[in-house]
Amino acid sequence: MCKHHKYFICFLLIILILAGGAVTFFYERHRPPQYGKLQNLPSLKIGDWVVRLGTVNDSRWISYLGKSEYSHIGMIVQLHPKILVVHATTDDGESASNQVIVSELEYFLSPKLAQKGAIIRPMFLNQQEKHKIAAFILNQRGKSFILSSKDEPHLYCTTLLSDSIAQFHPSFKPKWNYISVPFFKGEYLFPQAFVDYPDIKVIYQVDNLII
Repeated sequence: MCKHHKYFICFLLIILILAGGAVTFFYERHRPPQYGKLQNLPSLKIGDWVVRLGTVNDSRWISYLGKSEYSHIGMIVQLHPKILVVHATTDDGESASNQVIVSELEYFLSPKLAQKGAIIRPMFLNQQEKHKIAAFILNQRGKSFILSSKDEPHLYCTTLLSDSIAQFHPSFKPKWNYISVPFFKGEYLFPQAFVDYPDIKVIYQVDNLII
């Protein structure tokens, strides 16, 4: 092989390596954000609750005021082909805000939205009740988010679940907390009331701070 031919091949290899690096760099910079697979999920059921401690300042205030380990809650309403969660939220980075929305479980518990989270099974509900509650709560999709005290019209993450469950299981009465801070005074329902409720079982936990 002649000397000039060797130089040409070396030059061509360098060009291909640089081009490949440029393509990889462009793809990494412009590919859509991923939120990864939840590892070792147990067998889930319609009606399971999903809680998380959010990543925004509002979540920290909710956790502080309610002495709550978590700041947000939703309910699993579909298992296949994707696991879907219904919840009432101000903004989850999706197209809709300040309303009841449906999110994929992996997005609901993604590091973007959750410092940590858990899936809780309400053992006091039978499967028929859970399916009825899930259908009822799914029917609330699109309703406006209303953060108000117990004695006023309200619809936020915890009351969406509480009011829906009470439709089919009237004895469900989670504990409300009284708070008195600027702009908020009265009884409010925090996610900790669900975590502390009798006859529930934590079946899965995720901590995005150490994953």
